Amino acid sequence: MKTRKIRILIHLAVLGLLIVSCSSEDGATGPAGPSGPQGEQGTAGADGTDGADGADGEQGDQGETGTANVIYSGWIDSEFANDIVTTSASFSIDVPLLTDDIINQGVVLVFGRSNPAPVTNDTDVFALPIVFGASLQQSHYFRVEQAEQLDIVVVANEEGESVGTPFLGEYRYIIIPGGNPAGGPGAGGGLGSKGGAVDYTKMSYEEITDHFGIK
Repeated sequence: MKTRKIRILIHLAVLGLLIVSCSSEDGATGPAGPSGPQGEQGTAGADGTDGADGADGEQGDQGETGTANVIYSGWIDSEFANDIVTTSASFSIDVPLLTDDIINQGVVLVFGRSNPAPVTNDTDVFALPIVFGASLQQSHYFRVEQAEQLDIVVVANEEGESVGTPFLGEYRYIIIPGGNPAGGPGAGGGLGSKGGAVDYTKMSYEEITDHFGIK
């Protein structure tokens, strides 16, 4: 009888261990399974249509050069004496439209027209600066030292000699503001071109007047 009770107790103990080991609360979580293969990437959708840029138009032809911005005078009588007894002389011409901007960036041209005598019976036009040799021995040039004014200067070529009778009797200025294309250095104390494709200081009086349509 005693042996039977012991067997019953052993059976109950084993049954209790089985119940405890099968509890859902105490069971360990198993390891995660391997990841499955990545699916194929889908085809990208088409980009939306933006407004397309229009084709560039053809560049228009460059307009002809005009006189809208060019400043020029008529012929101005010389203020030199008929017989200059000093080695040099000068006089000033008022130019109200000659600004500091033009002095710094533009082009100032001055031309002189000869007296009918004593050298020739023809009236010739010369760009300043100009040097006359042989019998007259004179240098003519202009200078710009301040706005609204330019100076005409004549100098005897031979040191110590008087100028005598000035060869040029009339003067005319042509001023080209800095917005117009120009190029090349200045000359003779005046203002020359400041850079660009055209060098106005290399052009004759006839070429300048034709280029800008100046009468």
